[in-house]
Amino acid sequence: MKLNDVKKPLAITMWDSSWLRRRYAGGGFESFDTALDELVERGYNAVRIDAFPHMIANAPDGTNSERFLDPTGVNHQKYGFAQWGSPWTVYVYPRRDIVKFLKKCEERGVYVILSTWLKPTIEPRNEWIEGPMDLVRVWDETLEFLNKNSCLNNVIGVDVQNEFPYGACNMWLANQMNSFKKDAALGNSQNRKKEFYRNYFNTVIKELKIRWPDLPFAASSEMLFFSDDSDMDYSNFDWLDVHVWVHRYKFEPVSEALNSIVEFGEPHRMYLNGGGSYMSTGFRVPGDINFEKYNEQIYENWVKNIPAYEEWLEEKISFVAEVGKKYGIPYGCTEGWGTICWAEHPLLTWDLIKEAGIMAAKLGSKYGYTFNCQSNFCAPHFLTLWRDVKYHREVSSIIKEGKL
Repeated sequence: MKLNDVKKPLAITMWDSSWLRRRYAGGGFESFDTALDELVERGYNAVRIDAFPHMIANAPDGTNSERFLDPTGVNHQKYGFAQWGSPWTVYVYPRRDIVKFLKKCEERGVYVILSTWLKPTIEPRNEWIEGPMDLVRVWDETLEFLNKNSCLNNVIGVDVQNEFPYGACNMWLANQMNSFKKDAALGNSQNRKKEFYRNYFNTVIKELKIRWPDLPFAASSEMLFFSDDSDMDYSNFDWLDVHVWVHRYKFEPVSEALNSIVEFGEPHRMYLNGGGSYMSTGFRVPGDINFEKYNEQIYENWVKNIPAYEEWLEEKISFVAEVGKKYGIPYGCTEGWGTICWAEHPLLTWDLIKEAGIMAAKLGSKYGYTFNCQSNFCAPHFLTLWRDVKYHREVSSIIKEGKL
């Protein structure tokens, strides 16, 4: 089955790069069997993962590597803190482990969307991609590797780059996009920018569809871009995956609280400057000391504005549905809803994330989502949320009972 063949909505989770990078004891993915059994137990039947095509494919000199040293501290890896990716420096084995993982998914009837963030390791392969054909090459070689290992049976689609066009770790693309800022004063700068990224991604998708005609291809997007570029032509896309977070709307009163939670875990943000009892006794003030207060502020703001949030979310979800129907392609969301960043922390609760997940599941079902997620925290290392099996069964049931 491929995304175009889906008859009933899929309850999907985003396991990003964590499925590979958190393979150590206590990481949540040390046992693929346990993680996938728990996934099925909670009612989910699909995952979206980073396939690391730039590491599975050969280097430009034709050699390949089985092992990479993967340091922490890149983007949303938080030092010693449960987030996406790994909070520690670890070795990763992309070629070996993706074969294991996909075969175990197939055994359980779990469908997979392959994606990529092009995350760097000590060997900066993400910097070796210098144009659309380089991205085509690494994906083509990765899919060939998976095909030779009989691992494409349950792959239902390929997301060529997470949240186009701003793939933070596709350095060549990021630099090209930033170059348009230099001539922002010119009246045609935005048109040139649009023409550039549209040609880039249409080239990548077109070339891969020629090589792999039985696989659906697309590039996921984020609602801010999706809304701003509403005249984008998606006729070359085989589906739409648009990520939406409620905190983009009416979160200004608690933006400082949310930013403090987001930034904690970065080494330079784990302690606060200032006085107080900790400072007077020679200790630094920990950066999470106000998390209980921040948690209450953020949740109170959510409760106060629930009707407005639901109206705003319905507007965004219905817009995705409208575009999907226009092009006659499946549509949905693999990560989104409450806030982009949250954390497993003793002073933080998951109430907002849970309630937003239920709200979005119902709206997605109303507007014919082919696939939908609970949040971007639906993974074993977010322990408190993951352990609420009853809740996950509720939200996954709402998703799967929707009508396309």
